[in-house]
Amino acid sequence: MSAAQHESTVRQFCTAWDRLDLEGILALMSDDAIYHNMPLEPLIGQQQIADFVGGFFGISSSCCFDILNLTANDKRVVTERLDSFDFLDGTALKELPVLGVFEFDVDGKISEWREYWDLKTWVDLGGPAL
Repeated sequence: MSAAQHESTVRQFCTAWDRLDLEGILALMSDDAIYHNMPLEPLIGQQQIADFVGGFFGISSSCCFDILNLTANDKRVVTERLDSFDFLDGTALKELPVLGVFEFDVDGKISEWREYWDLKTWVDLGGPAL
């Protein structure tokens, strides 16, 4: 797959987050995908990922992945983002700095997704306990 195809997949993936679309997210990931949301433990496979993301969506009313920078090659895509969330309890977390790294399988699906962000910043910005 080309860098342009991987970039398109990641942009679709981020848009699915913006829509709180769990099925759309999972459709872009391999069955055995790994999601390592630093500083949490890695999640392996679509079921673990679906349980975590679905639970997060269950407390969320909106999400925005604002891509500031994106670089892609034929193996991976790296995004620099500001992620914002509104929660059903009326609280919000605005503009959490996040670095995302996406790797792909031979079919062009996301096979590994690593997110780097600071837990203290999450708490300071009003994020809920994880």
